[in-house]
Amino acid sequence: MFIKSICLSNFKGFIGENHQINFKIPDGTTAGSGLNIFVGENNSGKSSIFEAVDFLRNGIKGEIDRIISKSEDNTEDVQACIELTFFGDIQNSINHFVQSNKQAVFTSSITRNNELRARRSTLDCKQLDLWNENSQGYSNPNGIDAPFKKLFETNFIWADTNPNDEATFGSTTLCGMLLKEIAQAHITTSEYREFQDSFNSVFNNPDSELRQKIAVVEQKVQRIFTEQFGQADIHFRFDELKIDSFFKSASIFIDDGVDIPMSEKGNGMQRSVALALLQVYAEELAHDEERGQTKPFYLFIDEPELCLHPKGQTKLLEALLEISKTKQVFLTTHSPYFLVTPHLSNVGLFIFRKDGISNIVEDASLEPMFPWSPTWGEINFKAYKLPTVELHNELYGRLQDMNGKFSERDFEQWINAQGIQFSKHWARVNSDGTVRQPYPVSLQTFIRNHIHHPENRQNTLYTEDELKQSIEEMIRLL
Repeated sequence: MFIKSICLSNFKGFIGENHQINFKIPDGTTAGSGLNIFVGENNSGKSSIFEAVDFLRNGIKGEIDRIISKSEDNTEDVQACIELTFFGDIQNSINHFVQSNKQAVFTSSITRNNELRARRSTLDCKQLDLWNENSQGYSNPNGIDAPFKKLFETNFIWADTNPNDEATFGSTTLCGMLLKEIAQAHITTSEYREFQDSFNSVFNNPDSELRQKIAVVEQKVQRIFTEQFGQADIHFRFDELKIDSFFKSASIFIDDGVDIPMSEKGNGMQRSVALALLQVYAEELAHDEERGQTKPFYLFIDEPELCLHPKGQTKLLEALLEISKTKQVFLTTHSPYFLVTPHLSNVGLFIFRKDGISNIVEDASLEPMFPWSPTWGEINFKAYKLPTVELHNELYGRLQDMNGKFSERDFEQWINAQGIQFSKHWARVNSDGTVRQPYPVSLQTFIRNHIHHPENRQNTLYTEDELKQSIEEMIRLL
């Protein structure tokens, strides 16, 4: 079961109705087929998608105003709404992970297209709705919120997550949840029962050496109490420790030549460990050994490049490409190292940007510049309006190839016929170092020659604005 799409209405920066994103779904064999990468400038809504998924599954704690879109005058008169559409082997997940008395409700909500649609809005944050194909509307069957959460797991690493916190024991930390899952499965073993017997033999057996020493203290306390306040029996009782209590003093040590606590390592290594914990926890939590089934789980990683050097980012991307053959992974990034891979065409790449005060999302695969799209230069230009020499080279070469104009003279004649003026002059340098008379060229060829002949210092440099202008003019000629 996978997340096919999300639809946001008046959620944070997604102002207005029905901002829909259709995600990539793993095909089981292709690297990156389930990887969805969000790129774009800051404050363009990338992390809001993560928050929207979390809101639909878990509701919201605290003020709801922070997730409702604001108008230009900073007022609210709308309700935020999130819809998720699931696709895949939904019935199998229902059969194995939803309690039996609620299975029929979910089964009846599967559409003829084998989809399950769920909705939550700020009109009533505690209410989860399921789409009913027969009535062509949403309804709220009683008691479905908790069973819905059992259908799948969401696992988040946020940009502001403290990696050292995630590696300590706590009820909501990755390390704590991972160890607790292991511990809970261990309490029925003979080894743990032997430990329980040993614990009681030491702490609660009146004949134990420790218990006899404690009895002396009990007697003294009881004597003083009786003298001052009256007769009463006072004694210490040691309740059996819960198994997760033993992990509270646990800490992770890293030995890379020197064995020291993780907390004393750099942020990059701490975040790497946290990301590894996330992947292991997701696998452990999702797999039900008793049923032999794996619960659907989705990884959400916000800016994984934080504190990671380029090689670390490349290795993490390789791991995510492998994981996403069978699992859905969602990540936000500003790093070019997550965009330089031969598998990029398999990945769902989404470009976030502002249109006035509202966020909009573009699927990079819908308007490709090249047959081999997307490219690093193309993404940078669409996402950040950043002109690069890489994109200029790709566009120039693509226009040459499309029109069969491979010599500079033929290309210049063709591009001039398309309305591009010869606005620059280029001076060639002979092999003996002498300089030829400058001749008129298009801005495109002027910049192309600069890129390909950096040894020629006889011409004025182009500006970033000229690079952007040249790229935009070539895009219009595609």
